[in-house]
Amino acid sequence: MTQEERIREIKKLLEQKHHLVTKDLADYFNVSFDTARRDVRRLTSTGQAIRVHGGLLANSHDNVPNFITRNHIDSPIKTKMAQMALRFVHPNQYDFIGASTTLKKLCELICGMDLQIVTNSIDNSLELMQSRLPDVRLLGGKIDKEHRFNYSVTSIDTLKRMIFNTAFFGTSNVKEDGAYLTKMSDAELTRVAASRAKQVVVIAENYKFNSQNTSPFMSIPLSQIDVLITDDPLPQELKEKFAPKTQIISVLRK
Repeated sequence: MTQEERIREIKKLLEQKHHLVTKDLADYFNVSFDTARRDVRRLTSTGQAIRVHGGLLANSHDNVPNFITRNHIDSPIKTKMAQMALRFVHPNQYDFIGASTTLKKLCELICGMDLQIVTNSIDNSLELMQSRLPDVRLLGGKIDKEHRFNYSVTSIDTLKRMIFNTAFFGTSNVKEDGAYLTKMSDAELTRVAASRAKQVVVIAENYKFNSQNTSPFMSIPLSQIDVLITDDPLPQELKEKFAPKTQIISVLRK
């Protein structure tokens, strides 16, 4: 059994039991303790579960872990994805960066760069305030405290008067026709910002292609994505769902 197959099975077990012990996983799959520990690390480092002493805990029973939960996960994989996204940031650009724990790491990396950033993310703004550059415009509106972004009709109108060199977005689920989010307001703002960008970059870990979480609102059609940054390489059947122009980059090459 491959790691990907074990990961899928572990996620099913988490849905049933909500807490799993590493030693029990090693016995269940008839693998070494070190192999089971690597499986646990893989799930927790990508935000699919919470690591606890001796094992792991389900994030939630039926939904995407919220921003605050994900933000406390120190993931080297998210760092690698942010570093890859950095390749698409250039001086003197006018870019949009959406709310995402991985994109928050991107904001850490671009502090000091001479460019202009528009965002609706509270945490992106806080990171970008650590240095004089880049210039930052935080869109206003009502704050979604759980997901830590702003939204207003005025912000939508403001976005419609802008053109971005590159727009960066996260997502909670990727389905056959597009990237999806849990909140309608977030999806609407993302959709408008993406439509005003010359280049659209989406960050999505591999597990989000198979996630059963509740993410009913499409934010970006797959055909509109110019660059997809993910962790593990996608299987061919998933790659074929994207437009031929889409550059698909895996940070964990096999």
